[in-house]
Amino acid sequence: MPLLYVNFLSPVPRRAPFKHCFGHTIDAKRSVPFFPNKMLISLLREAVGWTGVVSSNLWKTGPRAVLSSFLPVLVYSFPSLRKVMLNHKLTGDQLEYQKLARDFAERELAPNAHKFDSSAEFPREILSRAFESGLLNTQVPEALGGLGLSTYDGAIIAEELGAGDCGIAGSAEASTFAQQFLIDFGSKEQHDEYLTPLLDQPALAGYAAGGGIKSSRVFFRREGDEYILSGRHGAIINGGVAQWYLVRAQEDRRETEGRSKGGSSADKESFSYFIVKADDDGLVFGERSALLGRRCMVATSARFEEILLPATSLLGTIGQGLEIHTRCLTKTYPLAAAGMVGVARASLEHAIKYAKERTTFGVNIGNHQAIAFMLADMAKDVEAARLLVYQAAQLADQGHVSTTEAVCAKAFAQDMVMRTTCDAVQIFGGYGFSREYPVEKLMRDAKVYQLFENTSESTKVELGRELVMSV
Repeated sequence: MPLLYVNFLSPVPRRAPFKHCFGHTIDAKRSVPFFPNKMLISLLREAVGWTGVVSSNLWKTGPRAVLSSFLPVLVYSFPSLRKVMLNHKLTGDQLEYQKLARDFAERELAPNAHKFDSSAEFPREILSRAFESGLLNTQVPEALGGLGLSTYDGAIIAEELGAGDCGIAGSAEASTFAQQFLIDFGSKEQHDEYLTPLLDQPALAGYAAGGGIKSSRVFFRREGDEYILSGRHGAIINGGVAQWYLVRAQEDRRETEGRSKGGSSADKESFSYFIVKADDDGLVFGERSALLGRRCMVATSARFEEILLPATSLLGTIGQGLEIHTRCLTKTYPLAAAGMVGVARASLEHAIKYAKERTTFGVNIGNHQAIAFMLADMAKDVEAARLLVYQAAQLADQGHVSTTEAVCAKAFAQDMVMRTTCDAVQIFGGYGFSREYPVEKLMRDAKVYQLFENTSESTKVELGRELVMSV
């Protein structure tokens, strides 16, 4: 009969999985083995699928029988396991997806990364080849003729493409983000009208970026069965190169608020999502932004000049925007974080290669402890970020509202990728900030990840709020 070792001396956060394993001690100094008694049998069977014979030898640790006082903690913490056992071992299909994406990244993305970073040209031809390879719009459901890949599958592909070049991959990433909102909350008519055409030719979707862009104020008002959008937005991703755009807008109450003192704070914070076609009258794009990193990804400002939209352009219902955003981020955040893992992994690979080639004092610099420590920290950060991504993606695929896990993955990856790429530049020394070497570009790309779709600081605020509100 296997022993169940429980680390009961450490505090158990409300949403953190309880540390346990079968047949192995987590920490000999901090863990205690015990045989589950009748009080725990039903709990263990329900939470982790434990089966076994009740032993008359209740505890193995005499003085540590205080474990009984921790039973409420056990009961409270086991539900955070979500009654699922996550398995990060890739299936045969996932290994094929990974190989396909890696081969494409090594063949098409990495060799062209410097070219498109220098010219900031939109990589239309490469995206067309990605479409032909089956790496574009992969989340579209099978019922519509798409691959219908899971979030976990998408994260595996996103890491490989990010390692090749996250600038080129950024256009596909943005398209996937916009599509996810329709996949989860769109009607059948919206699926047929907006998602199906993306499978007929190399085409993209776009979205209005969040992240506290102060120049972005889009409003809507209802006139009969139609809606009118007005205002402007500072950063439309894939602006001018996509077939349609997902835009968030607030109900236009400016005249009412001018006469009174405004509505409630809840009314002011509520918003709705609309789908705007590229050829809708009144959609005017401004100049394209010159980005620090991910330079070939298109981000433009846009004006919404009294755009008349049919009722079918509304995603969900009026005021449902926050709910839609919260549910969809459980899938979009892991995909974004996976791209960051890819960039960090690429910087680590470049740093290891250089550390083996560069010699000082007659030995490779990788043999110096200072460099070895930096490489070790980079490697463990990449592994930790990847596991957070896999966890969040799998929980999302299993239908759990895993907001905390998704935000954890993104928040950790945002700082991890910046830290890792900076260390890579440091290992390269004076060559690190030369454009003749690849790591300076990766560092600039990493900085963009810290700023787009909520800065790393605001992501942590979001995480803290989720932790407090979930109690």
